[in-house]
Amino acid sequence: MQAIEFETDITNKVIEIPEEYKELYSKHVKVIVLVEEDDAHYDFSDLKGKLEWTGDELKEQRKIRNEW
Repeated sequence: MQAIEFETDITNKVIEIPEEYKELYSKHVKVIVLVEEDDAHYDFSDLKGKLEWTGDELKEQRKIRNEW
């Protein structure tokens, strides 16, 4: 199996295959699409102050670590 890689834009539901790969025009191919993600991240500021801790933090950490 041969692997090739190129970048192109999708226009009107069509992926253009570059001229250098014209031997693929009439062949059955498997296409794998990788899309770069935006730097999207969740803003947790709306959760600030929603939880309150009344326990002993150090005691809980030791308890969790002892479970290992």
